[in-house]
Amino acid sequence: MSASSTRSRRTVSALALTSATGVVAAMVTLSVASPAAADPVQLKQDYTCTFPLINEDPIKVTIKADIPSSIGVGQPVPSFQIESPTEVSARAAQGLGLVGAKTLEGAATADVTVNTPSGPLTGIKVENTFGKTAIPSPAAPFTVSAAGRSPSLTFDKAGDGDIQVNGIDLHNLVARDAAGKPVQLVSGQDSFDAKCVLTSANKVLAKFKVTDGGSTTNPTGSTTNPTGSTTNPTGSTTNPTGSTTNPTGSTTNPTNPTGSTTNPTGSTTNPTGSTTNPTGPGAPVHLSYGLTGSSFIKAPNGTVPLSGGIEADYDIDKGSYVADLTLKPTNGNFTVLGFLPASASVAFEQVGKTTGTLNTAGDLTTKSRMYVKLPSVAVFGLPIGGGDSCKTGTPADVDLKSDGPFKPLEGGKLKGTYTLPALQGCGGLNDMISAFTAGPGNTIDLTLAKKN
Repeated sequence: MSASSTRSRRTVSALALTSATGVVAAMVTLSVASPAAADPVQLKQDYTCTFPLINEDPIKVTIKADIPSSIGVGQPVPSFQIESPTEVSARAAQGLGLVGAKTLEGAATADVTVNTPSGPLTGIKVENTFGKTAIPSPAAPFTVSAAGRSPSLTFDKAGDGDIQVNGIDLHNLVARDAAGKPVQLVSGQDSFDAKCVLTSANKVLAKFKVTDGGSTTNPTGSTTNPTGSTTNPTGSTTNPTGSTTNPTGSTTNPTNPTGSTTNPTGSTTNPTGSTTNPTGPGAPVHLSYGLTGSSFIKAPNGTVPLSGGIEADYDIDKGSYVADLTLKPTNGNFTVLGFLPASASVAFEQVGKTTGTLNTAGDLTTKSRMYVKLPSVAVFGLPIGGGDSCKTGTPADVDLKSDGPFKPLEGGKLKGTYTLPALQGCGGLNDMISAFTAGPGNTIDLTLAKKN
């Protein structure tokens, strides 16, 4: 390969790196160099990203830049600044608020292709970071913006080209609470990642033409970074293997696919298959908790231990949920007439779904209805009633509230009071058994712990 061809590849690579200097979406920047006479360009893209807790959720990216539509061969193009505001949904703000997050920061890697007069350059991976952004409360859509500067660049071959943004992945995202402490959306990790899929069609940020109107002197194959330097590799006959330092992040050099003349369709950040959440954006979030606690029954002056679990589908937009509550059979010791020792086995039969609300302040409410069953009742160890049909005549209404902030990624405590309806179907001593068990003033205390 001739020296001129090698320089051409190096110079084309400079365009590729410059074109990919900033990251789109998730509050990052895409940088391309701009001469004094530049044309404003704009690219709007929609993505669906999969986040912890809220699963799939959309983001909207607008990339704004001043990029020349015509550039002379051999004419250096100076550095310039570009902005890319990204809109995040109110649903995301609600989800972050639920776990006590007040700010969001992190990094992203974009996949960019630059179609140049020498052919397409693919595999350009661009990493950039974005600073702390306040999360609105009450929840509302919010915009995160960033800015960056591009390195200078030079072209050595005339022809048409364009810059395409294929997709992004978000990573090293950190949500922080009011004290600045990371909120662990993934158990045991201070940061989290989010895979994103491009859902809109347009990928072209800008089109440009390299003309012979500039200097006829072949370039040296180097680019000038406004805040650093770029070392041009030596001895290379293909794409350079060195790297260009990005003023606001890092850029991985592209590789030129053999025999490729068009933009590749195999982007790893925009798969054509299904995503991890087939129900799509806005679907309820499934939360699973183990349950332990106890209930004090006032009339017989006794306590029964409680255990089980709850499987909830939480609608972040509405702040409400529906759930399946499971309480395991248990046993309790009581006192009849104030001095007679009694015991009973206790079971629960839920009626319908448990429903409730959870807001960003951590206030949780639950409403459950259930029959309370007594399969066996004994005094001094002697059976006096019970059976499969022994249960409350109507369902008991059990309403609970959180005792302190409830954290959906951890759990929390709940408490409440309820009335135990009269019993029926408990045998010949049904009325006596009911008289010493039914009534108001019963309390319940529970602890929910999130399952891994």
